[in-house]
Amino acid sequence: MCHALRWMTNDLSVHDTFGIAFSRSSPSRSGHSTLSGSSKPKLLNSDSWSERLAERYQCVFSTALMDWFDSEIWKRHSCGEYCCAVDPALLLSDAPEPIWPGLMSCDLIPVIGNTSGDWLCVRVDEDNRASEVVQWYHGGGDWIPWGSDIAQAIVFDGFIERISADSPRHAVPAVVPRPSGHAERDDRLLHWAFGHMPDGLAESLNTACDSEQVAACLLNAHVSEVAVHCELILKALCHADVDSLQIAIGADAGAIGRNQLTEWAFDISKIPEKHHQQIVSGQHGMKLVEQDWDSAASHAQAVTMLAPQIAWGWDILGYCEERSGRMNQAIDAYSKAASCSVFTDQSVRLNTHWATDAASKFSIERLRQLDESAIEQSEYLLTVSQAENADRRAAVTDYWKKRAAAHLAAEEVADAYECYMAAGWDLGAGPITVYGEILERVYETASQSGQRARAELAATHLRCLTDRYGI
Repeated sequence: MCHALRWMTNDLSVHDTFGIAFSRSSPSRSGHSTLSGSSKPKLLNSDSWSERLAERYQCVFSTALMDWFDSEIWKRHSCGEYCCAVDPALLLSDAPEPIWPGLMSCDLIPVIGNTSGDWLCVRVDEDNRASEVVQWYHGGGDWIPWGSDIAQAIVFDGFIERISADSPRHAVPAVVPRPSGHAERDDRLLHWAFGHMPDGLAESLNTACDSEQVAACLLNAHVSEVAVHCELILKALCHADVDSLQIAIGADAGAIGRNQLTEWAFDISKIPEKHHQQIVSGQHGMKLVEQDWDSAASHAQAVTMLAPQIAWGWDILGYCEERSGRMNQAIDAYSKAASCSVFTDQSVRLNTHWATDAASKFSIERLRQLDESAIEQSEYLLTVSQAENADRRAAVTDYWKKRAAAHLAAEEVADAYECYMAAGWDLGAGPITVYGEILERVYETASQSGQRARAELAATHLRCLTDRYGI
């Protein structure tokens, strides 16, 4: 993500149990609430939370997610960062308060918060299934898969510090510390989650001696694989930070732009010898730890196979290929990254945002440097790279709307749905008012293509938008 917020969020405040509250606008007069999705909680005879929620959202839940709600384990507080679950009664409401409409992709249902505005969200897929849980970061909207279900996400949250205590945890350096006295064995949510894990995983994790063994246990059990690979890439590469480099360089740092320093933090081999000597031997000298690009390439390659929709896997793989002189492979990887949402790039955590000012995406900027013809042959890449910074989101939103219209004309409704989603969440859209039309189109195309759960969620997000902004 870019280090600036992608939306206008001045009318948002953050507080209370859920870490979120929206300023209320006047009642809507737009008529959006006439969508045929569930405008009120359904009054079901079932006492089962999961059955009522599955009906409410027209969604098939995993066994773990059903147990999460029906066992009422959600009432327990975790010792991990994500410790405050959403009451399912709130999720049955017309416009659930934890949803950040427009800011959150409209295929997400928030289920556990960290009291600072970040959420673990259930994502629904084209088959109307709750198919994964992602961590959504409120400071920019970035998201990253944390597992195939809620139990995996809770296990990862419980052990992330044992994998990489020094790695940046979010898209900005600030981290909410865990409560003091954290102990995995006393965590009721973690104990519950292990009941949905492969046999022996809890014992293996508790006896693991170091971070590498903890990561290996999770990867071997196919638990939260993408998130684990991300932490291991951070361990391999992200040893330096801009502020430390600036202090170590001293007076000369004033003449060096922050983007340049960020590029050096991303790849320390780019640091000129003069500044290298200042950094390691100056008054505030620091050790420049060697980066393990081979390890980073291996983990990035795994991510591109597990989650090809994630930009940072392709970004890191492309840069590894570029460093090794394999330009054709680098261009191929960057081309795949360019088709991914900017909200999947983890650019601030991975220090790739030094190359996003001119094209919003690290991959597109690298393509501009390596193969200008790749830009010229793509209407999308030309749209992104030729637009001025202030106009780029609007230009890209218009591009995806036109693509959606073309798919609708060809009766390719499912493809039109994907284009309308990209209109809202490729680079983001603005101002917040434009999400009214986008959510309507998402709802319509999801409904027409048989994606009932996604349609219901789009309708719900639109009602949240109407309720909070009067859009």
